[in-house]
Order: sequence, then C-alpha cells, then structure tokens
Amino acid sequence: MAINDHQHPSNARDLLNIKLFSQPFSSFGNTNLQIDDCKLIAQIYSKLENAISVLSDMNARKSYIYCGAVSESLGFKPEKNEVNSIWEDELLAKIHPDDLQKKYRLEFRFFQMIKAIELSERTNYNLITRLRIRNEEGKYVLIKHRLLYLSSTDEGHVLLVLCLYNRIFDYPGFDAPDGLIINTSTGEVLDSEQMIFEDLLSSREGEIIQLISKGMRSKEIANHLSLSIHTVNRHRQNIFRKLGVDNVIEACRIAAATGILR
Repeated sequence: MAINDHQHPSNARDLLNIKLFSQPFSSFGNTNLQIDDCKLIAQIYSKLENAISVLSDMNARKSYIYCGAVSESLGFKPEKNEVNSIWEDELLAKIHPDDLQKKYRLEFRFFQMIKAIELSERTNYNLITRLRIRNEEGKYVLIKHRLLYLSSTDEGHVLLVLCLYNRIFDYPGFDAPDGLIINTSTGEVLDSEQMIFEDLLSSREGEIIQLISKGMRSKEIANHLSLSIHTVNRHRQNIFRKLGVDNVIEACRIAAATGILR
C-alpha cells in the first residue's frame, strides 16, 4: 500500500513543529544569546530596516512582533505584540498560499542544515525568500523574508529564531531570490534546490526512497533493482540516518517536505 501521508498541505510546517518541539527544552543549558538581547536585536532591525521583525522563542513557544514602516503599507496591525505561538499566523495569513508552502519547505530544509553545522557557524547563515503578500488594498506585493537562527544552546538545540519582512521596491535591482541560503561570512550562496541537500541522499538512495513511498518492501525493491536484499536494507538504514528518522512513514514525510520525493 502506497504511503500518502506526505501529501497533506501543511505537512512541512507540521514536520518543522515536530523537529523544533522534540528538542529537550527541560535540559537547556547556557545559550550564546539571551532572550532580552534578542528582543533588542529584533527591535533594532524593525527600526533600521523599516521591517516587520518577529522573534520566536522555541522554549516558551512565544513570538514577539515589532512593526516598522512596512507594516503600514501592508495594513498589518497585530492585535498583540506578544503571541502564544512560534508562528506569526496573523501575518502568515496574508501570504499567497503557494508561497507560504514554499516558505515552510525551505525553513524545514534550513533547520535540517543548521542542525548539521557547528554552533559557531549558525549565525552566519540567512535564509532569504521572495514572498507575495496582500497589502491593505488586498493586492499582492513582493516582500523579502529573511530568517536567522539567533541563539542555540551549548547542546546544539535551536532556541531563538528571527524573521524579518522587508518591502521589495518596483525598481531595477531591488529584488530578492526565490529562496536560497547565504553565508554572510564568506559570501557563499547555496541554491534553494541544493542547499547542502543536493548530496543528502545518493542517487541510489533517492531511487529507493521513491520506491518505498510507493509501498514496496525491501524484497520487492531488491528484485526491481536487481540488488541483494542486504544491500537494500543497508541503503534503508543510511536513508533513515541521513534524514534523522527511525521509520518508513517519517522518512517519506521528510523526503517529501525537503523535495526529495517528487
């Protein structure tokens, strides 16, 4: 029987919630930046860049919203500046549905990448995405969305995340990429389809996860690909390890969310 769970439209966000909230918050030790420091950083960004700045606390499951001038042109006047969620849903509801799902998929990929690199390197990376968002007249305008992981614990758990929303002006040269990661320290740019995930699974592992998603068992896959069942099972274990899962259903969900499954 084919596995279809990954087709749920909000799956990328659901998977990201699972990954973020499965971190052992109760054992948090020292962090490189504290919440008050990050609140100040968020406020400064909103003022200097006339941006909407959203700081999300994974431990408290709260977000703090600071509105610069762009919020007026979007007609975005949040009822509360502190919300009991890591998601700024009042603002997210104004984003074009296709762009919103793209945003969730890219953020899931970004999280997977961030967890795989050294703590000292994490703040060097920004995820930048171009989004269509409704303004106060109900028309879609272009916004540059930037995501930064500001603070992690000594154990490697992601704690504080900053999202910035800036207006893209209708003038040559003022644009934003459809979705990519930039290392602000080295200037290295990673394509959104690659993003260090281009080699996450080998071509053979990619082929096998496609067959697994169709409900094929190891013996059937071995016969289909003319491989030994031992080789197929070894590939399955490598897939699970690389995707950070321990079962087929979660492997297929993550493969779909990261674009490995087509």
